[in-house]
Amino acid sequence: MKLTKTGFILASCLTLFGCATGKHASESGPKLLRITAQVDGSGRFIFTPESLLYQHRTWGHPVEVTFDGAHWSKLDQSPSGWVALGSRLDLRKATIVQRKGRDTIALERTTAGFDLYLSDAPNGAADYEVTLSVPWKK
Repeated sequence: MKLTKTGFILASCLTLFGCATGKHASESGPKLLRITAQVDGSGRFIFTPESLLYQHRTWGHPVEVTFDGAHWSKLDQSPSGWVALGSRLDLRKATIVQRKGRDTIALERTTAGFDLYLSDAPNGAADYEVTLSVPWKK
């Protein structure tokens, strides 16, 4: 009976907590990253393992920006916790899984990670929302 209980506990640990890989259960699937913003113009979010920054191109800067549900006001500085998270993600394999906005939302892979472009050409600002799927590094 003890062997059965021990086997059950070990199997539970491996399944729920990823003991064999050293990863938590939350890392078994891809990380979903969500960005929302009110956009009036264009720019790009530059994702690398070391940083996540916004580079402005035209018209107004985005406002009411959130990253994974947290307000992000200093777009020239990485959001809190990004360095720890970015280093564990395989950014070169990121994909867009959901997008909402009246104009362009595009992803371009780079040697270090990827760039996410948001462009709102029509007059006035509009709300944008994008969900990215990024696998964990193996």
